Amino acid sequence: MARRFQLALAVLSLVGSSTALAQGLTEEAARAIIAPWYSQFNVATRGDVKAIQERVLTNDYESCSGYLPGECWGRDASIKVVGNFANSIPDMKFDIKEVLVAGERVVVRGEVTGTPSGDLFGVPHTGKSFRIMAIDIQTIRDGKIARTYHMENWLSALGQLRAK
Repeated sequence: MARRFQLALAVLSLVGSSTALAQGLTEEAARAIIAPWYSQFNVATRGDVKAIQERVLTNDYESCSGYLPGECWGRDASIKVVGNFANSIPDMKFDIKEVLVAGERVVVRGEVTGTPSGDLFGVPHTGKSFRIMAIDIQTIRDGKIARTYHMENWLSALGQLRAK
């Protein structure tokens, strides 16, 4: 799969931002579009979640963590989900480690760290922190994020929080 992304990146030789939007994104343009989205997860520095999401997400935005009912939701639900992180993980941080661009798709490999302030997914509060990997595939349309497929390794986080 990495080879496909490398090939896609090699094929994308874009010049100028208007050309980039017509033919695909440069990494620089992709990072500029996604940066406000990821800033919301850095609780210490984030701004108004609703205002950020309304600015960077399309009206018909969809976030999916799977295919079953309830595993995809729209922008309004996303505002609530992201907003709840401030209460449950007040020091949460999302660090972008890698960005790959293929046409209108932006793949982000990130690291999420934090210390829950209470129980997290049924694991009792212990004061321990976690560090997990997250992979997102963002679809960009008209300079905004239209869809996010995401997978966070919450099972690893729970194991770290339960560790003796």
